[in-house]
Amino acid sequence: MTYPAVTVHPADPVADAAWTAARSRLKRLPVTDYRGRLVGVVTRADLLQTLVRDDTAIREEIETRILEEKYLPDPQAIEVTVDQGVVTVTGKVDVALAPRLLESIRAMEDVDKVVDHLTGIT
Repeated sequence: MTYPAVTVHPADPVADAAWTAARSRLKRLPVTDYRGRLVGVVTRADLLQTLVRDDTAIREEIETRILEEKYLPDPQAIEVTVDQGVVTVTGKVDVALAPRLLESIRAMEDVDKVVDHLTGIT
């Protein structure tokens, strides 16, 4: 352990806790309440896992939040694949809609790149 103890609070953002653990080179980080009492311990792996989403979660968010709710009455018209944060979009979509759709996907967290294989229809 270090002195004084390096701790985080339950209300701290996960990114801040991950940064604290990395900066302090700690594998485990005590979580304390406002009185300094131990309420738990979080590991570096736990912190990193919450910060990085897997490809399946990214694809599901694109299909539900972007395609179904915002842009397409028929989300099956577009196929979305995700591989290590690279999103490939294939299918037919209204020409006027395509740029906004692609920009919405690019703006998502954990999306590194968008490959556009859309065919425009009028």
